[in-house]
Amino acid sequence: MDISISRPELFNIIDEKTTNVFFGGNQDWYTEEWSRRAGCGPTCAANILAYLALTRPELKALYGFENMSLAAFAEHMEDVNKFVTPGNMGLNRTEMFTDGVADFTRSRGISLKPHVFGVTTNMAPNRAPAAALAEFVKAGLESDCPIGFLNLTKGRVKNLQSWHWITITAASIEEKSLIADASDEGLHRRFDLRLWYLSTRLPGGLVYFMHY
Repeated sequence: MDISISRPELFNIIDEKTTNVFFGGNQDWYTEEWSRRAGCGPTCAANILAYLALTRPELKALYGFENMSLAAFAEHMEDVNKFVTPGNMGLNRTEMFTDGVADFTRSRGISLKPHVFGVTTNMAPNRAPAAALAEFVKAGLESDCPIGFLNLTKGRVKNLQSWHWITITAASIEEKSLIADASDEGLHRRFDLRLWYLSTRLPGGLVYFMHY
């Protein structure tokens, strides 16, 4: 089963100076050095919030710009970063992400309900089966919300960074396979989310949002 957000083209961010096109935001666009180093979480949140605003008229206030130019989106990232703010360890817990998003949306007069799939170490007892992860991804994408993905250690997945947030926009889901497509530092990335889940040694999680 292949499933995607309905308008993935809205992730296309155009640098009007060079005509380069990026897939989602890049933390390198922050003005402050710490944000450039640790700002993957607010960048992921900025991706999700902009998409919700551009696909739902009632959520338009979540993105204060008319287009997805790099200049506009970088300013949006700075706005989000004021609320979804990395600490000394970045945003290393899903509740830091959801709390920051809640603060941002309240500042715009909007409430969103977070849906969270918490991930424990692969050695933890009573861990949810991989099928539950697939169901969560399916539910998020079917609700037409990109999914924030926190990966503290990449396990056996070679093309992921550890201690990092990226934004899932699509997935190919089979009984024994879960291949995800994501925005990662302005690039499209495809990776094996099921393999990550089965091999990760540290906690992590996935998050999407619905309007109340």
